[in-house]
Amino acid sequence: MQLHPSDAQRDWLDDRVRSDQFLLFCFEEPAGDPGHLVAELRRRASAVVELRLHAVAVPGDLDYPYWATGPVGADRFVVHRLPDPSWPGVQEALGELLTDRLDIRASPWRLHLLPGVTGAPRCAAAATVVVLQVSHAFADGARASALARALLSGTAPAGDGAPAGPEAPAVPVMLLRAAARVPLQLGSLLVTGARAGRAERELADPAVPPPAPGCPPSAVNTDPGPRRAVRTIVCPATDLRTVGTVTVGALTAIGSALAEFLGDFPADRLGAEVPVSLAGNRLSRNAYRSTGVRLFAHVRDLRERAAAIADDLAQRRRRITHPAMDLRDRPLAHVPAPLLRFGLARADFGAVPRTVTGTTVVSSVYRGAGDLVLGGAVVRFTAGFPGLSPVMGLTHGVHGIGDVVTLSVTTSPQVLEPGELDRYETVLRAAVAQVARA
Repeated sequence: MQLHPSDAQRDWLDDRVRSDQFLLFCFEEPAGDPGHLVAELRRRASAVVELRLHAVAVPGDLDYPYWATGPVGADRFVVHRLPDPSWPGVQEALGELLTDRLDIRASPWRLHLLPGVTGAPRCAAAATVVVLQVSHAFADGARASALARALLSGTAPAGDGAPAGPEAPAVPVMLLRAAARVPLQLGSLLVTGARAGRAERELADPAVPPPAPGCPPSAVNTDPGPRRAVRTIVCPATDLRTVGTVTVGALTAIGSALAEFLGDFPADRLGAEVPVSLAGNRLSRNAYRSTGVRLFAHVRDLRERAAAIADDLAQRRRRITHPAMDLRDRPLAHVPAPLLRFGLARADFGAVPRTVTGTTVVSSVYRGAGDLVLGGAVVRFTAGFPGLSPVMGLTHGVHGIGDVVTLSVTTSPQVLEPGELDRYETVLRAAVAQVARA
C-alpha cells in the first residue's frame, strides 16, 4: 500500500510548509497517574491497524513511499510537565508544540499528555489535556478525528487481537516496481491530462458556479515565520446555531472580528478559505478540497449576513464537488515520483500573490458525541489548530464534540504580537456573543 501522490506531496513539502495537525481533547480529573494513562492509550493504539502504520521510503524517492505496520513504541507518547499548568500556560505550551514536526517514516502520529491543568474551560477540577499530533500526509481533519475517536473511545479490543496490517516490499522489489511503473504512469498522465483539459472547459460552463473571486492580501496574509501562538474560545454550540449551522455561525462571527480588527481593510473584500469534505471512496487520505467563501462583513444584519454566507458556501460546494473537478485533478495520481519531487523542489512559496483564497482559513470539523473517555473521565471539549503558510498568518479552527464548540485562533508573534493577539481574542469573543444574541 503506497502513499497517494497527493499525500506524498504533503510529506515532501512539510519542511517548507508545515502541515501537522494537532487535535486537542480536554478531560476533567481523570483517574490514574500519567504513566498508567499512557499504558492504557498504548494498549488501545496497538489494537488499531491504522495507528500501527509508518511510512517506508523508496531509495532515492524513485517511487512513492509505502505504508507498513510496526509496533506502537513508547516514543509515540510524550508527557509534558508544564512549569505553568494554568490554561494560559497550556496555550503558551501549545504554541511551542505547534512548531514540532513528525517524520512519517518513524511515526505519522504522536500523542502528547499535559496533566494537572488548572482553570481549563468547562472544568471545575484539574484536567488532563491530550493533544494528538497527526501528519497531514497520513490523514485529513475528518480522518484524524476518527483516529482520535478510535484511540480515546475506550472501546478498542485488546492489542493481541489486532489484525495484521500492510507490509512494505523488499528494496529490490521496490526498485523493480518503480522502474516498471514509469512507462505506464507517463501513458496514463497523457490520457488523464487530455481529460483534465476537457474538464476545465466543462467547469467554465455557466451552469457551474464560478470559482471564488479571491481576496486582496491583508496584514495577516504574510509569512508567519517559525513561531506559533494560539488562543481558544469554548462555547455552547447553540451560541453559533442562532443564524444557521455552526460553521456558518462561526464564519459570521469571524467576519465581524476581522472587519473590526483590520480597521481600514475593505469589509466587503474579506473572505475565508474553507476546506470541504468530499464524499466517496477515495485513494488519497486527504478527501477534501479548499474553496474561498465571502464573509460579507459589510452586511450589518447578522442573519442576513449568515444567509449570504450560507448561499455562497453552497455555491462553492457545488463547484468543488462537481464530477469534472475529479477529472481535472486526476493527472496528479499518475505523475512519476521523481518528476513530482523535482517540481516541488523548484516551487516558489515566497512569491506574494495579487489575490489569496481567503483572508484567513476556517476549518470546521465535528468530532462526534461527547463520550470519549480517559481514566474514567469524559471529554469536556475539543479544539484544533489549522496550519499557517507563507501567505496565511492567521487561521481559525471550529471544532465540536457533543454540544460544545471551540473556536481556535492560530497565528505567529511575527504576525500578531502578544498584545495584538489578546485584542483579537477579545474582539472575536464579542463577535461570538453578538451571534449568540442574533
